[in-house]
Amino acid sequence: MDLRTPAPPRVIPPKLLDASGALVLALAGGLSGLNARALGGHDPWVAVAVLIAMGLVLYPRRRYPEVVLTAEAAGVGVLVALGVKLDASFLSVLVASYSAAVYGSRRTARVLLAATVAIAVAIALPTAFSAGNGVRALLPVPTLIAAAGAWGVGLVIRRQFALRDTAVRALAERATLVAAQQEEHAQRARLAERLRIARELHDIVAHHLSIVVIQAQAAQRVPDQERARQAMTEVERIGRTALEEMRRLLGLLRSGEQDDPPAVGADYAPALGLADLSALAGRIRGAGLPVTLSVTAGPADEVPQDVGLTVYRVVQEALTNALRHAGPAASACVTVGCRGEVLDVEVSDDGRGAAAELAGGGSPGAGRGILGMRERVSGLGGSLSAGPKAGGGYRVHAQIPM
Repeated sequence: MDLRTPAPPRVIPPKLLDASGALVLALAGGLSGLNARALGGHDPWVAVAVLIAMGLVLYPRRRYPEVVLTAEAAGVGVLVALGVKLDASFLSVLVASYSAAVYGSRRTARVLLAATVAIAVAIALPTAFSAGNGVRALLPVPTLIAAAGAWGVGLVIRRQFALRDTAVRALAERATLVAAQQEEHAQRARLAERLRIARELHDIVAHHLSIVVIQAQAAQRVPDQERARQAMTEVERIGRTALEEMRRLLGLLRSGEQDDPPAVGADYAPALGLADLSALAGRIRGAGLPVTLSVTAGPADEVPQDVGLTVYRVVQEALTNALRHAGPAASACVTVGCRGEVLDVEVSDDGRGAAAELAGGGSPGAGRGILGMRERVSGLGGSLSAGPKAGGGYRVHAQIPM
């Protein structure tokens, strides 16, 4: 189906239309002038020339309406002086008066209005005192009335054109504004999506690679081959888990692409949530940090999916930071409870509190995890605080409305 905008229909160019109209009126005026019965003078060829000129002079009526109207008035004056009937010039006068109203300046409109009022007074007053025949003998009353009527009609049409142009400009401005707003909203949506993807990638990569690095370091340091083998086995398991989560994330990102077939082995499992906190705590314990987990928030299926994922990522990032910075003799405690319609999440450790460097930007990339946690929580209308505890250790506390 072709959705291209159809081309607008071709119209006659204004110059060609004006030239054709001027030629037709000149021809009509010349033929009327040749009719001896339509002439009151003795030399018809002068009247024919004037009538032809009155038709031809209409060609530039759009660009020079005032000049054209003046020329038509001069032609009427010549015909009146020759004693020629004005029937043949009637159409030319109407077109010139209409063009002066539509294409002329405001000053021209005021002059024509004053002239119309003056003509009306000059005709009405003598007629009221029974002197109308004298006025008709001096002035071409029918032609003047017709010219005033054409000017009035042209003024009304000009007003309608002005209102239409104003409405079109308003619609165009509104359409431009709506398009700009839509583009801004789309840009914001793209930026928000990029930030969401960046947070997911950070949480997945930083968490699992931190455990992999710690386990790899332990495997290098222990003299016992069996313990080294167990550490490398844990590295393999963590690596597989990271791949599964990356595959899950990519599957969610591609779920809206209808043209792409699902990848073989793609994992479209539900997003991580409260039910996965136990497995998370187990991985952290396997990496060497004792973790105590307490979840009293009710059934996991009662927690909205986005809230559950945010809780999981907050706990994951907090435990990863504790694993990296709390020290070898530290332990962590995770508590997830429900206070009314708000989930209360707290992750604390009793280590040396070195994780406080994350908030201060002590190393390249430091603080991005806490910033990501805060963005996740604030996106759901919650709040998050993170910092060293007074007695030692580090504490992350989040409140997330359900």
